[in-house]
Amino acid sequence: MNSHTTVKKGDAFTGMRAGKHYERMGRIFGLNDDFYKRAIGDLRLEDGMKALDMGCGTGALSFALAHRSSPRCTIHGIDLSEDQTIYASNRPGGQGGALHFSTASMDDALFPDGALDIAMTSMALHEASPEVRRAALSNIARMLKPGGKFLLVDVAKPLLRGWGLVLRPLMALTEKFRDNRENSYADICAKLGLIQTEDQYINAIIRRQVFVKP
Repeated sequence: MNSHTTVKKGDAFTGMRAGKHYERMGRIFGLNDDFYKRAIGDLRLEDGMKALDMGCGTGALSFALAHRSSPRCTIHGIDLSEDQTIYASNRPGGQGGALHFSTASMDDALFPDGALDIAMTSMALHEASPEVRRAALSNIARMLKPGGKFLLVDVAKPLLRGWGLVLRPLMALTEKFRDNRENSYADICAKLGLIQTEDQYINAIIRRQVFVKP
């Protein structure tokens, strides 16, 4: 199997870049259990609530939410890579609600209007094409219920410390990261009617933002 597959919609991590190998690489940049707990923050699902994790990878963000939530909630994770969703599906369940992982693109019309209480994505938008990013954000605004929340965790313009010092030149020169370093997402979400309620860096290169649908 190829080490990764580049498709029009984005970069699908497969083979030696997926599963446990993906997690090992992520830990080098601080993407461990504590990171995902901080990413979720105080978000939780009550009985009967539903969430969607777009670009779920190995499912770490989904499981972090599940551990904070009612056992009678539902969390759906989708990713371009079947290798990632198979790995996520085989993770130990632990506490929390029902988790379902499937292979799909984040710009697919996965749920009807007003179906979700939480939509979220972690370290995935920058791997998608600009067109897919914008379609995904538009879908989020449509799929969220009034009062529903959108959690966006992704690389941002690096701070001048730690890994930020190393990666800032790379991100400044790479077109792939334009939306992230300029935080275009905040403006796009505002135009879609989503209100930003939280915005902070988790570490020197990763930003956490929360938006609410009025």
